[in-house]
Amino acid sequence: MIKNLNFNENLKTFLKKKESKWILYFISFIESIIFPIPTDPFLIPFIITEKKFFRLAIFTTLFSVLGGIVAYFLGSFLWESLEPFVKIYFYGIFSSVNEFEKNFLNLGILLIIFGGISPFPFKVTCLASGILGINFLIFILASAFSRGVRFFLVSYLVYKYGVKSLILVRKHTAIISVILLIIIVSITIYYFI
Repeated sequence: MIKNLNFNENLKTFLKKKESKWILYFISFIESIIFPIPTDPFLIPFIITEKKFFRLAIFTTLFSVLGGIVAYFLGSFLWESLEPFVKIYFYGIFSSVNEFEKNFLNLGILLIIFGGISPFPFKVTCLASGILGINFLIFILASAFSRGVRFFLVSYLVYKYGVKSLILVRKHTAIISVILLIIIVSITIYYFI
């Protein structure tokens, strides 16, 4: 029990240091490219310790989008490098990618927003957006919106309700994701179709 108390106190002391936030921002950045663990579990202790959320949510969103931009360009470069090879030796895959690209471009903004909010790995969304050549400005705007919604929602809930909100979110992640997707699709249909 005493060791656990010391660990908690040491963690709180570390999290209150200004330099420690750069670790959070780096994790947010790298999570959008390759890091397998979502940023949220790293963001939550900062909010609980500092009892603030706004600045943390803004910078976490910013670094996540910057990492997404890197992943977008990696996907774009990867596809440009491999496309001739795939076209010659794996024409079926090439055709499937082209067919998917046509469909994805029609729903691309929805998929980027869903990928940014939901538990689906955002790095996959970013790489796919680069591979499929989604408009870069649309990618940035949709990423900023969706990651902002995610990080501000998580941050605010933890700030306002503490650990209780974590239990609720963990228990109902799938339902929350589906509800958000329905809202996004409804708004898109209303305004764009």
